[in-house]
Amino acid sequence: MRLAYFLALFLMLGLGAQPAAADQIVGLAGKCLNVSGASSADGTPIILYRCEGYDNEEWEFRNGRIIGFGGKCLNVQGNNSANGTPIILYRCHGGPNEMWRRDGRQIVGLGGKCLNVENENSADGARIILWPCENRPNDRWSVRR
Repeated sequence: MRLAYFLALFLMLGLGAQPAAADQIVGLAGKCLNVSGASSADGTPIILYRCEGYDNEEWEFRNGRIIGFGGKCLNVQGNNSANGTPIILYRCHGGPNEMWRRDGRQIVGLGGKCLNVENENSADGARIILWPCENRPNDRWSVRR
């Protein structure tokens, strides 16, 4: 009886509820945008990695931001719009370097530049950088639940 009471309370308070499903952002070679090493530390690199269904490859588009692992934002390192600037995970702070918009299959950010897989490298662990939008396979992304 006591176990049933606690179970009912647990469910009623929403403690057993699953979070809303997030999306995978899928790019070159059908691989996912991924938080390296499943680390929520500020500055963690964003990489391309095979899709495995883990939390570190789930993203939510919210108010112009892309929110990922640990509730942190997809961020252009150092608020720098130079070609090749790394994309990292960082606490959300409202800066322009965490603002993104979808334009067809491209994801456009700081300086009007795109999320890009560096050097069209489809290997697991390839770096994600900021680069001019060229509508090439390494800057095209799709979203799937």
